[in-house]
Amino acid sequence: FHENLGKCNHLKTIRFRETDLSDVIFKLGPVTKNSSITHWTVSICTLGVLEAKHLFNTFREMKILEELYISLSGSNGKCVNGVNSDLDDDIMAGCIPSLATCAGMQTLELNDLNIS
Repeated sequence: FHENLGKCNHLKTIRFRETDLSDVIFKLGPVTKNSSITHWTVSICTLGVLEAKHLFNTFREMKILEELYISLSGSNGKCVNGVNSDLDDDIMAGCIPSLATCAGMQTLELNDLNIS
């Protein structure tokens, strides 16, 4: 499924919910290079260090990305499958500058990324 999804070049919105992104993010391939994506949502997902770096590097290519929402835990404060993220200030400090190229960004919400 994910390999086929990676072939789509007309997607405008991508949403992941309660997903282990380590199994998904690297398989999306060309869809993450798609310049027509305007909305990206990650909610209650497992996002490891490698996946976070890959994902944020991908955002460099998304000049028209308008909305980015990432929240790794739900309203109960629990991450998917009870797994907490290994992300921290140092890792996120290397990731966040990639958002500077998103000239169309109107809404940015980053939650539960262990940023102090």
